[in-house]
Amino acid sequence: MLKKNLFAIGAALFLAAFAGCDKEIPYNSNSGYNGARDSASQLLIDTNKTEDVNAPEGDNEDWFYFKPDEEGFSKVSVYFDNPAELDGTLNIYDSFGRPLQNIAINKNQNIQETEKFPVKDERYFVAIKVNAGASSYTVNVGFELPPPPVIENEVVEDESNASASASKKQKCVPADKCKKGQRCCKTPSAPADDGIPEGATVVKGTIILVTPREGEISDIKISGLGSKKGVKKGMKAYLRGLNRKVDIYSCATTFCNATIKATSEELARYDSVDVVVSQ
Repeated sequence: MLKKNLFAIGAALFLAAFAGCDKEIPYNSNSGYNGARDSASQLLIDTNKTEDVNAPEGDNEDWFYFKPDEEGFSKVSVYFDNPAELDGTLNIYDSFGRPLQNIAINKNQNIQETEKFPVKDERYFVAIKVNAGASSYTVNVGFELPPPPVIENEVVEDESNASASASKKQKCVPADKCKKGQRCCKTPSAPADDGIPEGATVVKGTIILVTPREGEISDIKISGLGSKKGVKKGMKAYLRGLNRKVDIYSCATTFCNATIKATSEELARYDSVDVVVSQ
């Protein structure tokens, strides 16, 4: 009788162990630290991050977030080491968790990419979800600024072509947003409230040195002016192109020192300063 009882107990333990091995691991029960939106880990813009998903072991979902510093466009790219084994999706959500894109993982290619989508200065979420299979992967979020606005206006060109195209209207970029190689819109040669008094002349100088300060203020040294041309401290001056006031605070014989509310990048595109000299 004892032998029969021991045999029955052993059989029961064997069946229990066998049944336990056959039991499936619950979905996302072993996802680690980033298995949900509220525990998403950060992705830095244009920086690769490598992780793993493993559905058989209960690591079904990985969540990430990224936050642009300004408005623009983003695209998410993921490189899967073993896409053929996976059954899942690449998902994009806005800051409220609303879906923006949902892309099925293609088993025939390693790189999966979203469509380019507009982003603001707020959080966006990336989720990789798999129902089957396991793979390491590398995820990257790209970002690009929107193109500058284009308006209809006259185009500033080289002096050699100015007379031929003076009346020609073309698409151009506003002067304060224009970069090298783009067509820049022409701006008035002087501010509207900076009229030239009767009997006065305009002396033109060239910026030869820029020293940035805090708050987008720059010190500039302007050659071609100075006492030799009748220019002195306090005279009306403005930077052509940017169309901004220049405050002259000292002058020598052939140059003057001044300040202007402009960045080094803006000043790199415009260097001609006009000074109104009263006779």
